[in-house]
Amino acid sequence: MATTHIDIAQAEPVLVPASDGLEVAKKQERRGRRWLMWSFIFCPCHLPLSMAVLGVIFGGSAFGALISRNTLGVGIVFGVIYGIGLAVGFRHLRRATKGIDCSDGQCDIGRAPA
Repeated sequence: MATTHIDIAQAEPVLVPASDGLEVAKKQERRGRRWLMWSFIFCPCHLPLSMAVLGVIFGGSAFGALISRNTLGVGIVFGVIYGIGLAVGFRHLRRATKGIDCSDGQCDIGRAPA
């Protein structure tokens, strides 16, 4: 993406490339916000609503019976997914504020921050 600047001496538009670092930081921030948004769907406080939706979707099936009888297990799985989603989302946001590109896997959970 390039921005247009007008050179006053020549009065002609001159294309100046946008800062790649800023674009990478914006992309990282958007990625982090998406991780946070999707992780909040799996927040354990939404478990009663989530169980109702899952019950409607999978009602009458073997999977529906499994999740209705194992509410604690579903809650634990939702909690783990929520925690991982928060960790990844906040990690992307921290990397965006530092200007670090995560496209090469530097923001994976198992790697220590640089």
